[in-house]
Amino acid sequence: MNMCRYLVYIGKPVLASELLYKPQHSLIERQSIGAQEMSIPINGDGFGVSWYDFELDDEPCQFRSVRPSWSDQNLRFLAKKIKSPMTFAHVRAAAPGYSIDEINCHPFVHGKLTWMHNGVALGFKKIRRRLLRDLKDEAYDAIHGSTDSEHLFGLFLNQLEDPNGPVTTEEMVQAMLSMFEKLDTLLMEHDIKEHSYLNLCVSNGRAVIATRYTTNPRVQPASLYYMFGKNYVCDEYRCFMEPDEGQSEAIIIASEPFTAVKSDWVKVGRNSMIIVDEDLSIRFQDIEMSFEHAGFVFQ
Repeated sequence: MNMCRYLVYIGKPVLASELLYKPQHSLIERQSIGAQEMSIPINGDGFGVSWYDFELDDEPCQFRSVRPSWSDQNLRFLAKKIKSPMTFAHVRAAAPGYSIDEINCHPFVHGKLTWMHNGVALGFKKIRRRLLRDLKDEAYDAIHGSTDSEHLFGLFLNQLEDPNGPVTTEEMVQAMLSMFEKLDTLLMEHDIKEHSYLNLCVSNGRAVIATRYTTNPRVQPASLYYMFGKNYVCDEYRCFMEPDEGQSEAIIIASEPFTAVKSDWVKVGRNSMIIVDEDLSIRFQDIEMSFEHAGFVFQ
């Protein structure tokens, strides 16, 4: 099963290069060609980076390409100049049947929101027409590519009262839970027996929520970890998180640990949502779909 890799950082502004290139097991130079926690370690079907510059506005910036991330010199040079309190990065391993186009590269953006996905919604093509039919115009028009990931983003946007306006943390949480409920209904109605991996991540620029989920109760979701502390630091020798003093000021969520000390990372629980509020407090919410208990013989 193809699985992408991603990371999101929130906290004091840091250079993108310190997240993407400098760590021992960096997303670009190591995980893109040798990811440790996936069966197919190559992620060479494009990449994307989104970040926020609040001195300009509240909407995310974006750079995507179909080139393998490890060979893109533009990204290497840009990463040395992008300094942001909120950075999304994704390296793609395209699922069979999905084209390798820039429009299909994550992250996806709409209004003030950024979205990315690690995993696959198997059976998606069987529910795609119905999913689109139920969308309001704005959510429908926000989908430009062909991936299951972006269609799930459209389904998420459809749960928001105003996808273009300010979206609070709690609105994102409720929209994500509602999206899972709608997806659950579609899977059940269409008798989809293939299981899905849904490690989804979304931000309004000020807060982040991410899910670690699979619809099959007999398998583990794709890996997802988080790390927190006072400051994320890269010196001459290593990258690490300085311990906090009771209140985190920097948080990273990633598909797999990328710094030298793996014990600094905490695995997100099975079928749960990690929520990082605007004050950088961390909380969790369980996710449950009736699809899990439907008695299907999963393929």
